[in-house]
Amino acid sequence: MKLGKVIGNLVSTKKEGNLDGLRILIVTYLDENMIDTKKTAACVDTVNAGDGDIVLLCSSSSARITRMTRNSAVDNITVAIIESISFNNRYISRKENGK
Repeated sequence: MKLGKVIGNLVSTKKEGNLDGLRILIVTYLDENMIDTKKTAACVDTVNAGDGDIVLLCSSSSARITRMTRNSAVDNITVAIIESISFNNRYISRKENGK
């Protein structure tokens, strides 16, 4: 699993049958210091994430075993919206004011 930040949406006029109704987000990967790595991915959204949200990502065959993505042609999905990350009693990231 990796951490990422939602930076946009992918709009598609047609999708493979199992992907109908699922949103696809553009996510930039974050390193262990929450710094943008400048590497991006298209991820199927399973948690209703939005622009600016920090998300937990799942990839490869594990991305195809959720209730929403079972038997779908997916390689990256969002599995959680991160509210906070702490280490040694110090916040590394914390969502503020419900944003």
